[in-house]
Amino acid sequence: MILKWTAVWYELDQTIVVGDKAWFYLPSDENKHSFFCDLYQSNSFIRKKLEIMQITHPVLGNVNGIVTIGLDYTFYLADGTVLEVNAEEQPGQIYNSSVVIDDWTFDVVVNVIDEADLQEHDKKESLKDAVSRYKVLLGITEAPWERYV
Repeated sequence: MILKWTAVWYELDQTIVVGDKAWFYLPSDENKHSFFCDLYQSNSFIRKKLEIMQITHPVLGNVNGIVTIGLDYTFYLADGTVLEVNAEEQPGQIYNSSVVIDDWTFDVVVNVIDEADLQEHDKKESLKDAVSRYKVLLGITEAPWERYV
């Protein structure tokens, strides 16, 4: 299944990392083929346990992960490039790079592992546990977004 992930910024987007198997929020009505953002504004979402298989962007190519923790988002490209992108004051502006991206929409190939009734699965994983998992999947020992945990 292919889902769309589009940056809304302001720490409203879900982190996605290739190889991750976790519970994600998806819209329950309008665009069922995208990741849900801005969970605080609506109750119209469902949870599915997904495995992130591949993330691609028309300009950036293959992406290993998008970490949305903190005031800047960090994009880990498959070629080893790491882009830090402003997510609050000038959303979408890439630091220390001449690359300009007009559309922050990514195609994400996922494998659906499970679907949940929200009442059954209302426990939230700790951010600290998720960060540890992201670091292993991305093959890194430290990251700028760790300071928010």
